[in-house]
Amino acid sequence: MLKKENDAHAGAPQSADTKTTGELLHILTSTHSQKELDNYLETHAKPDASLDFAGCFQHFLEIHDLKKSDIIRAAQLDRTYGYQILSGARQPGRDKILAMCIAAGLTLRETQRCLECAGEGILYARSSRDAVIIYGIEHRMDVMQINELLADKKEHILE
Repeated sequence: MLKKENDAHAGAPQSADTKTTGELLHILTSTHSQKELDNYLETHAKPDASLDFAGCFQHFLEIHDLKKSDIIRAAQLDRTYGYQILSGARQPGRDKILAMCIAAGLTLRETQRCLECAGEGILYARSSRDAVIIYGIEHRMDVMQINELLADKKEHILE
């Protein structure tokens, strides 16, 4: 895996104070004026553009100190297509997102967040294919190893 250890930042992209989404929701629901709302937005919120897949994945690349070229290679993507995805010029499908997250060594929680930001379905433990992928992520397998396991279990590989 290409991931550097830094699980303190696992999850959604966060502000510098690293509050959980629940804590942020509590702060937001406790605001009583537009001035407090403005302060909240300035302190804790990010523009929606940073919540798309490219912005979300870029956040994880930065906190784990990963190189785009390494991820593209490990995800077995065409170089040009990979950079188009990372720049936001192309919208990847679910399998490409999964391959990139696996290549980056992201945790299951981080992977789920990337899927959410892309508007794709998160991994679902009741789905046999998704269960195999979850197992692979949890056991820090790379894309090729997960594809071999998927093939062994007669499931569609990540394409």
